[in-house]
Amino acid sequence: MRRNKLRTLLTIGSIGISLFLMMLMLSFLSINGAVSDTLKGSNRLISMSSQGFAVPVPIRFVEACKQIPGVKYASPLSWYGGSYKEEKMPFAQFGIDAETFPQILYDLKIPPDQLKAFQEDAQGCVIGYKMARERGLNIGDPLPLKGAIYPVDLDLTVRAIYDCKPTDDARALYFHWNLMEELLKSRNQGRQAGNAGVVYLRLEQGANVAEISRKIDAMSLNSENPTRTMTEDAFVSQFAEMWGDMRSMITAVGFAVVVSLIFVSGNAMAMALRERTTEIAVLKAIGFTNGKILGMVLSECVIVASIGGIVGALGCKLLFDVFDISPYTAGALPFFFVPWRTALLGLGAAFVIGIVSGLFPAIAAARLGVIQGLRKVV
Repeated sequence: MRRNKLRTLLTIGSIGISLFLMMLMLSFLSINGAVSDTLKGSNRLISMSSQGFAVPVPIRFVEACKQIPGVKYASPLSWYGGSYKEEKMPFAQFGIDAETFPQILYDLKIPPDQLKAFQEDAQGCVIGYKMARERGLNIGDPLPLKGAIYPVDLDLTVRAIYDCKPTDDARALYFHWNLMEELLKSRNQGRQAGNAGVVYLRLEQGANVAEISRKIDAMSLNSENPTRTMTEDAFVSQFAEMWGDMRSMITAVGFAVVVSLIFVSGNAMAMALRERTTEIAVLKAIGFTNGKILGMVLSECVIVASIGGIVGALGCKLLFDVFDISPYTAGALPFFFVPWRTALLGLGAAFVIGIVSGLFPAIAAARLGVIQGLRKVV
């Protein structure tokens, strides 16, 4: 490996960079799966318009859902979509019912005193810890939002900061739904008022999810606002489906990267063996067996490819564990990380690249005759 340091480094670099980029693409798919796994078995439902996100559900539907046996809590979840100061990158902003919100999103960790202060302040809001850290916001700071979708501005005050799991959005903002409703009634003559966005529900333990979903949708079947109710897991999966056939494309690109790296590594190994033809013949002349020659050559290729895999796959994992790119994605990615299973897949791919690319040069070296090798002029 140290005989031609430049060639070895270039081979490691080409494998490492290619696998690094492949890890980025595969992580987009893995993150969706990781989020979906954390939501499986959840007792929460989301009821939205059957016509899509752009069509809101009326607020009266929230109360109707509460009357269904098995529904424990229900809250509006209305997207505001305002801008903070001069920022161009949006972040999630939802109007919610302050009383039932902590019961539905029970996995958000909010200090009790801060939660109480938020519930008692009509202009209070709850923000994620990453949003607070990145914008230098503390409890009691003003947080004005300029309306974009709605023609009203919100003058909010930070009353609580929540912590959450790595697979939850730590940059979201939650405010009192009633605040926006009152502003629309007083300043916009009631236009766009009465909008719940979607309905967020938490069911009782052991409730029949399918039956309750059917009853909720049956209530609005013949109304102007028919709904489609689904589990959180199904709701998140919708966003993956928006990628269309991107999953197959990313898989195909990943396979193409592995094949191309096999040729790159195989070519480098073939060149290295061509330079060592005479040396291999000498080794065989002094007693090295075909199996030992094959093992030495194959091991060299596997080690080079594995180092490239460590640099590319594990390096990508460690980099994004330290550096958070989600603030620079214009809200498209509330979080980004490389799951261990993806990193280990990349490391396994590097090992396969080393085996396959080194197999044929190793067989050729093992079959090389002593006289043929000694007569060859390089």
